Amino acid sequence: MTMASERRYYDDAYTTRFESRVVEEGERDGRPVVELASTYFYPEGGGQVADRGTLGASNVVDVQADDEGRVWHVVDAPLAAGVTVPAQVDWTRRFDSMQQHTGQHVLSAAFERIAKAATLSSHLGEERSIIEVPLADAGWRLARDVEAAANRIVWEDRPVERHWVGEEDLARFALRKPPPAERAGSGGRIRIVEIPGWDVSACGGTHTRRTGEVGAIKIVRWEKARGNLRFEFLCGARALDDHAWRTEALVESARRNTLKDRDLIEHLERALAERDQLRKRLQELTERLLLAEARERAGDPPRPVTDFAAERPRDEVRRFALKCLEVGAPWVVAGAGAPEPTVVAARQKILPLDLKALVPGLLERAKGRGGGSPDMVTVAAADALAAEEAWRWIVGEINALGAP
Repeated sequence: MTMASERRYYDDAYTTRFESRVVEEGERDGRPVVELASTYFYPEGGGQVADRGTLGASNVVDVQADDEGRVWHVVDAPLAAGVTVPAQVDWTRRFDSMQQHTGQHVLSAAFERIAKAATLSSHLGEERSIIEVPLADAGWRLARDVEAAANRIVWEDRPVERHWVGEEDLARFALRKPPPAERAGSGGRIRIVEIPGWDVSACGGTHTRRTGEVGAIKIVRWEKARGNLRFEFLCGARALDDHAWRTEALVESARRNTLKDRDLIEHLERALAERDQLRKRLQELTERLLLAEARERAGDPPRPVTDFAAERPRDEVRRFALKCLEVGAPWVVAGAGAPEPTVVAARQKILPLDLKALVPGLLERAKGRGGGSPDMVTVAAADALAAEEAWRWIVGEINALGAP
């Protein structure tokens, strides 16, 4: 019978240097893997990322546990079974994981106490951590209240205790997070992580010895998901790093606009409102200019319009073509070399001219992509030269077909 690996990080998350014997080597997904007689490396699971480090001269690039409880260390160079190797866990990564995981326990309990919202799921990622709770909506006031409750527990520096119990002993713990059904019914030992007077959860992750080591907990944003809310949070060094760049951005933005820090949001809101007004006014003026240009180019009586501009936005090329049809031009071919090399061809619906049939030849010369309908086609060209070549070609084709 295959024995499960001895996972020593369960009772000691602080040892990062050790020696262990390689009991088996193999390959998974094309990468060499080894199993140690005992290990302090944490395998990915429970929402927590896997440890990194070294085994001898090999780098540990991932750690995974299989269904039999065996821990496999994915390495960048094979190791022979039977040898004893020195091992080192990346402490910076490990401690970061400990801060995030312990902080998640504290924060989840705070959500239950302040918002009456149980944690539905959690994920402790490489850069950000997330918990999902059954709330329909939230505001910064709620976030601050939950944060305050959580950080009070951090600063009280409460112990983080671990208990190994049997299934029959579970009833004496008021568990916020019970073990999975299959685990609870296995008859084996269950690991309980307790922050006295605050949180009790069945958990197999790595944690700090005391809540004070979490440093600080900061909620940075939230979003709706499946009728719930997902809160992104940072703990410890991550929270400090995030605070540093946000403070720099806020202070510098306020300084450059000669504002007080607290006045910046109001200033930005005014600026956005002014931008929207100017954008609307610019669009109105552009429409007038395009209409005037279309009337001038089409003439009276209206005639076909061919126009290639060195610079004209793609959307404006299309709108110009439509304005030409609006003032009576029988057909129009418009293009631009920049900023988005474009060719647009359009015709009045009463003309017996199938522009869609010209698309293959147009695409060949434009070296781009596009399409459309019998009465209007749009093509994005590879560059200005290709756009102009395609524009000249389709003008010639339409003239050759005898369009008025």
